[in-house]
Amino acid sequence: MKSIFQSVALLTISVFLFNCSNTNEPVPSANSQTAAVVNSDELSNAKMGVNMVPIKQEVFRLVQTLTMPQGKGFNLTSPFAITSESGGDIGWGAYGCYAALKPVKVSFSNLKIVDIASVTPTLLSTLPFNQSPIANAPAGSAFWTNYMPVKTVIACKTAAGKYYLIEVLGDNPLKVNIYHPVRPL
Repeated sequence: MKSIFQSVALLTISVFLFNCSNTNEPVPSANSQTAAVVNSDELSNAKMGVNMVPIKQEVFRLVQTLTMPQGKGFNLTSPFAITSESGGDIGWGAYGCYAALKPVKVSFSNLKIVDIASVTPTLLSTLPFNQSPIANAPAGSAFWTNYMPVKTVIACKTAAGKYYLIEVLGDNPLKVNIYHPVRPL
């Protein structure tokens, strides 16, 4: 009997010692569906009004996807019209043995395969832009280099100094994504 009393006493003391409750800790409200887990650093930063986590802001956003056959062109801005090869901002047509993107009213800088989220105004301002076509080698070619494989990103600069990006999705027929700056660059 003495051991039962000792066990109950020990159990009671253990419950009080190990059931520590800090009344200063945030608790979920009664009407919340789930409880959020917040670590102490985030909580103290929130109390101080300090946001220590850098938020990567979007610089370019997808505005249009175009598909066109060879011998046509397209515009980089609304209404994103498909035009004659020399009538838009960019032409898509024969260039010797290649098919190529040809700058008509813009200049190009081939960024190759990059993450569009990593392209910044600072990067674009340091790049060389030119009027050279960007060629696409025939499928399965062992002799010619394909300068615009799928996922290639090409920076375009207008005469007014505005930047746009195009991403190659396919080449027969040409399929591209057009990206505009979120804010004027």
